[in-house]
Amino acid sequence: MIRIEIAGKQHPSLNKWTRWHWGKKSKIKKEWEEEIMWKCKKYGDLNYTDATIEVNYYFPDRRVRDFDNYVPKFILDGLVKANIIEDDNDNNIFLNWKLLYDKENPRTVITIKEANNDNS
Repeated sequence: MIRIEIAGKQHPSLNKWTRWHWGKKSKIKKEWEEEIMWKCKKYGDLNYTDATIEVNYYFPDRRVRDFDNYVPKFILDGLVKANIIEDDNDNNIFLNWKLLYDKENPRTVITIKEANNDNS
């Protein structure tokens, strides 16, 4: 199991990043990918072909957010670039994310587990 914590920030919402200028989107995406790659370096090239990924966003406020706007695209792309997962398509990953509250410690926590190939 891999656990990655990114202090003080959450993945930008779909509503935000789809409206950004391509240059800003590229910059922010690259920042997320590089941070993921750096934090995964100690795990080496796992290249899971079948993985369960959970992303927990801890926000500093209790504002109501639209769950489906927080698809972790930049995070998944970073995991592929870091060779933790082979691909981020629906044949290779099972993805779950949660929007949580922690006023004192806002962060993003990513957990990756190699999926059990036993279908029972």
